[in-house]
Amino acid sequence: MIPIKKIYLSIAMFGIISTLLVVFVMWPLFKEIKAISQNLFLKKNKIVYLSEERENIKKIENLYKTYQSDLDRIENLFVDPEVPIEFIGFLEKSATDSQIKLEISSMTRAAAKGENEATASLTTRAAARGGDEQSSATTKKTEQEPWQSLSAQLLVTGSFSNFSKFLHKLENGPYLIEVLDLNTKKLTEREVQIAGFENIPEADTITTFSIKAFTK
Repeated sequence: MIPIKKIYLSIAMFGIISTLLVVFVMWPLFKEIKAISQNLFLKKNKIVYLSEERENIKKIENLYKTYQSDLDRIENLFVDPEVPIEFIGFLEKSATDSQIKLEISSMTRAAAKGENEATASLTTRAAARGGDEQSSATTKKTEQEPWQSLSAQLLVTGSFSNFSKFLHKLENGPYLIEVLDLNTKKLTEREVQIAGFENIPEADTITTFSIKAFTK
């Protein structure tokens, strides 16, 4: 009986030790291995995601380089509303090239809907063939326009054909311009003499109209 009891006791001790090993050694080890595997899986997915993001960024950079010149041209279509010096210079040069007299009587800046009203003043130069005039223009933000724009009231004196050339230059120029409220009046010889328009080539019409240039 004694050897049998020893065998049973040995088996029981082995079972207890095995159970303790499983509970306190093997099970924590398995849990740690599982945690390490999950962590490695997450890191692998992150590396794959970052690689894809890097590839996407490279594609975007290449697209930007491809279309950068087009984007720059689009940016230049819009007038700087704060300092529209280049825009005014474009109007003056177009008038001079078309051999007409141009006067800019006012400028109004229309803000996008929802913006607060604000006023500011600036000085513009009325370009003319044979002389320059100084006129005061006021910029004003309103809430009437869905897009920001700069409107200018223009007075043009010259021949109708030269005025047509001027309009053509505006419509085909570097800015997005819309012509509004055009009103043309035929001048008599006496009106030309009284107004002193003799130095303007074939000055037979005087035209008032508005233009709207979209701004940045």
